[in-house]
Amino acid sequence: MSTIRGPAGVRDVCARLRSAGTRRELATILYREVSGYSLFDLQEVRARVERDLRSVPAGYRRRLYPSVMDQIFETHHTLISAARRGGLEDGERPLPGEYQDFCDMVEKTCLAGDEEERHLELLYFLLAAFNIFVLDRPAHPVGTPFPGGFEVEVRNGEYLCPVREKADDVPNALCPYCPAKQSDG
Repeated sequence: MSTIRGPAGVRDVCARLRSAGTRRELATILYREVSGYSLFDLQEVRARVERDLRSVPAGYRRRLYPSVMDQIFETHHTLISAARRGGLEDGERPLPGEYQDFCDMVEKTCLAGDEEERHLELLYFLLAAFNIFVLDRPAHPVGTPFPGGFEVEVRNGEYLCPVREKADDVPNALCPYCPAKQSDG
């Protein structure tokens, strides 16, 4: 089970995240932090997602659930595998300016959340940081469906998202940091 406990644990993790200046440094920090989570923690995340999706219409839930599981489990596997392999391409590239804003948002969101699930919320953001800032991938995997029949896609080597510019009113949205561009949908 994760050793991150209480507000001090969240602040400590966010301070370590803020210390990263390059993609390689961030990948190393993320590996250390995510390695502190157990299989039980990952199963808790899965249960939380299942609980959260209960209120979603059944047809949409059946399409969305696999993408959310990929977002969590595939990203976790990729992060651990990449760190063990080493040799991150373009690892010395500096992190973008909005990375520090991302760290601030993560800390604020996790500190405001349910104390019992704070460590799970943090894991979600750690995995998102790996996709967004280390791999230059969207927070949501390609194929993630959104209402209206639209989904995250790749066209001509560019990630496109149907809701990229529509989440400005959500204070803890990943959209402002995501490399995907707004799609036509």
